[in-house]
Formats: sequence, structure tokens, C-alpha cells
Amino acid sequence: MKSPAGIDERPEQIRPPVLRAEGGTEAERFLAALAEKSFLNLWSYPTPYRDQKLGGRGDGKELCDLLVVCGRHVLIFSEKTISWPNGDLGTAWSRWAKRALRDSAKQVAGAERWLAGYADRIFLDKACTQHFPIALPGIEEREVHHVLVANGAIEACLAHRPNGEKSFKVSPGLKGHVHWSPSLAGFEPFAVGDINPEGAFVHVFNEAALQFVMDELDTITDFTDYLSRKAEFVRSGMLATASSEEALVARFATCMNSSNEHAFLEDHAQTSIVLTEEPLKRLLTNPQYRAKKLADEVSYLWDRLIENFTNHMLAGTAITLPGHTFELSQNELAVRYMALVPRTTRRAHSLAVQAAMRRGINTSRFFRAIITPPSLPDHETAFFLCTLKYDAEFFDGNGGYASYRQFRAGLAEAYAQGLLEKLAYLQRVVGIMVEPPQQGRGSSEDLIYAEQSEWSEEARVEIKARCEAFGILQNYEETPFSVQEYPEVDEIIVDLDEFLAPRPSMNRRQRRAAVAKARRSGRA
Repeated sequence: MKSPAGIDERPEQIRPPVLRAEGGTEAERFLAALAEKSFLNLWSYPTPYRDQKLGGRGDGKELCDLLVVCGRHVLIFSEKTISWPNGDLGTAWSRWAKRALRDSAKQVAGAERWLAGYADRIFLDKACTQHFPIALPGIEEREVHHVLVANGAIEACLAHRPNGEKSFKVSPGLKGHVHWSPSLAGFEPFAVGDINPEGAFVHVFNEAALQFVMDELDTITDFTDYLSRKAEFVRSGMLATASSEEALVARFATCMNSSNEHAFLEDHAQTSIVLTEEPLKRLLTNPQYRAKKLADEVSYLWDRLIENFTNHMLAGTAITLPGHTFELSQNELAVRYMALVPRTTRRAHSLAVQAAMRRGINTSRFFRAIITPPSLPDHETAFFLCTLKYDAEFFDGNGGYASYRQFRAGLAEAYAQGLLEKLAYLQRVVGIMVEPPQQGRGSSEDLIYAEQSEWSEEARVEIKARCEAFGILQNYEETPFSVQEYPEVDEIIVDLDEFLAPRPSMNRRQRRAAVAKARRSGRA
């Protein structure tokens, strides 16, 4: 059981903040901003340094332009903005690619080697005084992604590519030095394939492709799933060419395998494919795609919940209750599992949280657990949200607000242990305890993380007795709930406030009318 970490509306700083860099150039700051939006601030660190001083003197050396660590995933980004050189097309591309691709790939490979051998010598500052705050996964379990952001050639790309695509063509037949060697067979400007065929796959994006990919796949899980499956696809021999990175994203978004997971190939595919811009155009103009974007708006509530805690963790203002200790590497676990939830699942979770918050306004205590059935993937983690009002009549005479916080922390532990004891297939529980909104007083939130244990019979009896004493988890109702990633246009949530308020269910004709009304008002 990890310690409850809480936040208050106006906390005092209680420990030194984590000072994250912002990037030294405009392109590096752009990369950092994209990463923070997609991967959130606790896991994204621009320009970390390695302690490679000579004789203990001098400054550290820049490790990479961005390092992202979340769970088993380690993403190493190298950004280079190289001006388009003079010369004929082949010569210019060769000169540009050597600096933007070859040199960047070497930097990323060197960063991975350093992380493998000297994980304790990574720092956030050039003087190497502030250690990298997130524990790296073990070498055997970590999944490392090499990402190059190659800027400076977009205008030349637009001018020379036959259909004016902004990003590079993806040609798996291009391997290694062929990318920048005009004398080698297969050399092709504005095309990338497998830069490092004997080692880790290297993903190459220019500024246009990177923004598109990270806008479409804006969670750590969605993005890394894409990177992993793309690497397999490019090296499988099943991709002939893709006209652009955006064409690959469109394929990934619309192709599903038999496990109902996004993929580049349907099961048992036999022939290689050529990807053009047409599927991308069809996707972007599809009404269900627009419905997905509208329905996803509520999912960013989950992001805000995460940031509500991570902002305080980084600022050093997270409050730890008496009897507990705060360690960022430990408290990060709770928000990490929240961050690993993909976008469509965040939509379902956010709807559940929003409805629970509304219910909590009108009751002294309201509890809602979000549990994935054991027959589905990612069922090992359960979440819960509990609203608990401050009972002034009781707490004002019994220790005040501090007593209320202690009671709430104890209730959180009882809920977490009770769920783990009842549902043996769960590996962990993440819980959020809050004061319901609209109470006319300051607000606070607690976050708790608990892992499954081999409960002795005595421990089981004690957990059950504690739950009974709190009056929790005795009789509860399970309500199946799911969302469609690409909903039917007439089934999108037109107005979330109306959706969450008690109201008669709409029939199909009424839903169509509601959607038409939303379109006319400019909301769909």
C-alpha cells in the first residue's frame, strides 16, 4: 500500500521543486510542448544531461533533446533543424540527410547505451545537481523507441515531392547508408526506410508529420503502440511504400486485427500493400471520425485529473498526510497507471468520473469503481473515485479539517484493499478521494495506490471487518458500460451536461434531431 498523496487548493511548498528545462531552441520548445500535451509533464524531460565530467570537473553533456519515461516505455528524441543546403537535388538531400538523419541516429543510439550502463548518472541540469526523477524500467523489460525529428527540409519537400506532401515517403527498401549516399542503388530524396537495419528501428518525422501523429495519438499508450507496430510493419516486408507518415496513421486508425486492436495488417494478410493519401482523405472527411473527435472532448477530464496531481508533485507542493512519506518515484506509480490509459478508454473513464462528481453533490458519500472485466485486455488495474463531504457537525468538534483528511485517507485504504481482496485478478488499484464541488469551501484531493497481495486468512477477515465498519463494498451494483471509438453520428454525446443529468432516454429519431440541432448551432 503506497502512501496517500494529497493536494490542497492553496498548498505551501513542502519540498524542492523538480526544475524541468524548456528546450534551448524554438524547435526544441515546440517538441517539448507537444510531448507535454501528449505524454504529460511528469514523464517528459527536455534536454537531460549525462554526467560525463573529466576528473569530476566541467559540465554534463546533453544526452538527447527529449527523454520520456513512462512504465516500460523509454522514448529518446533527437531534434535537428538543418537548413536546406545548396546544390542539385541529390547532393542537397545527401548533405541534409547526413546531418539531420545520420548524426541524429548516432546521438539517439549513444543515449540508449548511456541509459543502459549509467542510469544513475542522468540529470536535469547541466551542472548535474538534480537527478532524473523517474526510475527507469529494468533493461530486460524496457521498450526503447528511437525518434528523430528532422526539421528544415519541409519547403524543399513541398516543392519536389510529386503530390506536394509535407512529410517524407516511407520506403522499407531504403536501408542504412542508402538514405544519404547518391552513388548507391535505391537512393531517393525525401524518402526514409530503415536507417538502422541491424539495430533498433529509427522513426523519422519532420515537423508536419510529428504534429499530425501526436495530435492523433496523444497518449503514451496510443503513441507507443503506433511506433511498435509501425516498426514491425516496415520490417515485415508487407509494406511496399507509404506516400507519407500521415498515410500510415490513417491505415493504423482504420485497420483492426482479430483481437480488436489497431494494426497495419488484418490477420493472415498475404500480399504487401501500397499506402496512398486517399485513405487519409476518406478518414478526415468521414462523419464518424468527426463524431469521434467530438466525443473525445470529455476524455481530457482524465488528463486534467492526472495533471492536478503531477503539477503539485513537480512543484513540491503535494501534501503527505501524517504517518506517510512522499517519494516521487513511488507516488508516480498511481498517476503512471492513469497516464497509461489510452484515449478512447479515457473517454469512458471520464464519463464515469463526471457522473460520479455530479452525484456526489447531493449525497454525503458517493463511490464509483471503474473495473475492466477479466476477459478483456488491461484488466489488471482498477480505478475508483469517491466523493466525501465535510460533515461540519461532526468534524468541527473532532479535530476539524485535519481529522476529516485522516478519515478520508483511511476510507481510501479500506476501499482499495477491499477491492483487491474481492477481485483476485486485479494487480493494482488507483483511487481518488475528493470533496464534491459546489460546497462553498476549499477543496482537496487524495490519491492512493495499492497493489495485490497474498492475503492471509486473518488479513482477509480484517479487511472485510474494516469495510463493514465503514459500511462500504457490502452490496454494490455492477453496470456494464463501454464506448465506441468511432461512434455512429446519431449516437454522439451532443451535450455532456444534458447527458449526465437525469432525463428520459431518447429514441433514434430524437437522437437524430438532437444531432441536427447541434450541427446547426455549430457544435457538431
